[in-house]
Formats: sequence, C-alpha cells, structure tokens
Amino acid sequence: MNIDCLPLTDQTLIKYGILNLKISSILKAPIANPTAIHLNALYDLENKTYEDCVIQPKNKMDERKAAVEMLSRLECGKYIVLMDRGYLSFNMIQHCNVNKDCYYVIRSKTGFTAIKEISQLPDEEYDGILDCWVTTSNHFYTQNKDHLNIHLVNHVNHQYKKFKSKNSRDNSWDFKQFCHVRFRVCKFRINPDDAPNKEQWEVLVTNLDADKFPLDRMKELYNLRWGIEKSFKTLKYDDCGIQFHSKKDEFVKMEMYAHLIAYNVIMIMMNQAYAPHPKSKSDSTYQINLSMAFFSAHYLLGAGWLKKDYEELLYMISMYIGMTRPNRSYNRNIHPRSAVVFNYRL
Repeated sequence: MNIDCLPLTDQTLIKYGILNLKISSILKAPIANPTAIHLNALYDLENKTYEDCVIQPKNKMDERKAAVEMLSRLECGKYIVLMDRGYLSFNMIQHCNVNKDCYYVIRSKTGFTAIKEISQLPDEEYDGILDCWVTTSNHFYTQNKDHLNIHLVNHVNHQYKKFKSKNSRDNSWDFKQFCHVRFRVCKFRINPDDAPNKEQWEVLVTNLDADKFPLDRMKELYNLRWGIEKSFKTLKYDDCGIQFHSKKDEFVKMEMYAHLIAYNVIMIMMNQAYAPHPKSKSDSTYQINLSMAFFSAHYLLGAGWLKKDYEELLYMISMYIGMTRPNRSYNRNIHPRSAVVFNYRL
C-alpha cells in the first residue's frame, strides 16, 4: 500500500504525507547462543500502516543507513518524514536535501554531543538557517577551521590509513570531499526550569519553510511522532509481535514480516470500521479498542468470516470502543524476549 500523494500546501502538509522512522531491538534465542535482529520501520502516521522496513543483524545495525535505503525507495510524491535524534547526521541531512520530494524534521541532541552550532545556542527560543561546510579532508579542516564554519567527517574511504584501530570512529558520508550543507534549526521550550529530570529545551533540524511552519506548528508537527510509539506497542502486544517460535535469523525475519502484514491488514480494516459515539453528557471522543479489534480480527479471520460477510466483520470490530485519553504517559519497561519453542507438543 502506497502513501497518499499530496500537494505541498499549507493545509495538506500538516494532514497528509507524514511519515516516521523507528527502531526496535528484538532479542531472540537463549543467552548460550545469542542471535539478535534489529528492525527499522517506516510508518505512515496518517494511514497507520507500515510502508517499508529493513531488518539488520544486531551486531551490524546501522539505522541511518537503513533510513537512507528506505527513503530512496519511497515514491509517493512530496512528504514529511519525522525522525528521532538517533538519525541526525550530516550525511542524513544532505541525503534529504538532495531529494526534491523529501521534507524532514529531525530531533537533535542539545548537549555537548550535538552539532557545534546547536550546542552553542543560548537557552532561548531560536529559529534560523545554519550554513556550514562538510569535508572529509583532515588537512583542509585543520588549516581552515579557525576562520571557516566547517565540520570534519571521518570516513574510511577518504583516509590514507590502510588499517585503523577498532576504537576509531567512522562516519558515513556519500558525497564529495567538500560539500555545502544548509538546514533550518528550531529551538523551543518543552518543560519549565523546575521540572525534575526533564529536558527544558528541544531542538529540531528541518528544511520546512519558516513562514508556513513557525515554532508553534513545528512543536505540534513533531508531537505526531508519538504515533509510531503507540504502533509499536500495538504490534508487540496486541498483534503478538514479541512471541516468536524460531531461533534462526531467517525464520525470525519471516515471522516479523508476517506480523507487519497482519498489522497493516487489521489497521486498514479499522480505518474502514465506524466507532459509534455512545450517549453521554461529556464531550469525550471515542475510538475503537485496539486490543479487542486485533483479538476479534485474529479469531474471525481464522474462522473464515472474511468469506462470509466482510461488513459484519467490520461491525464486530466496531462494537468494542473506548474513550480517548490524550496526554497520558507511562514509564517504558523494556525486557528482552526469548523464543517460544514447541517442545510441549512432543
């Protein structure tokens, strides 16, 4: 299923064509024989479906490389892609800049590990354009870093050393030795100064127009990224995406693709179902209960209801509704999962 194409207008960009990139680590197999895979997924926030994914071995995972691969395959017209701070790099920014259909919003780190110009921003709202040069030449960087706004990217293909230490940092760079990079930086407050153990400021890197997307709208736009967090919760628990029966990587990949396809099918059915509004004096909104929808779909499709009456199946899904509760938050408890074998059948 392709993502809806859209014209790049003030009204449609905020509503359609908004994508998100997400990483999920899944541990498979006992400790004695560890096997791990890493899932990188491209999620359509408007249609609530997964559009693409790249599965990598855990010891060779590279979410930025996977993101570039998925965006290069995406053909849906103009779109906005939302990325968390783990994706920010000059290589990622330049890949998005050269793609005429790509409009990106990437969260940036704010401490000393951030880009030099971003880490030096004062603690106040900021919205401006940042221009800089990126080079892979260490000689040119050392000679001009004092009077040029320049950054050095260490890449193995552009260094004279044949062998490097295992502790040497190697950054991806797919462009020329000297490259001009331009992007917009948005900084705004998200928490007061007295908030305990919470970041006060957030920085976004984007190429969206400042007139159509001011700071307030950028904050609302990036807040939509939480939709993929909820989708992974649904994929893991409602769609039983953490219950695997295989230990080999290829079989685990097969099960993962099956879970993603099942998720897309059920979410498409939920988009077609109608959530009735019960009689109530409150102004609360209601939505279909995801857990019961997945349970009903798994049971009814397994019983062959799709061949009988598809509309009745949609009606069964819409029977279970729940009140929407915005701005709710819970602590995330992450636990590794091992394979569920079929030895009990012997």
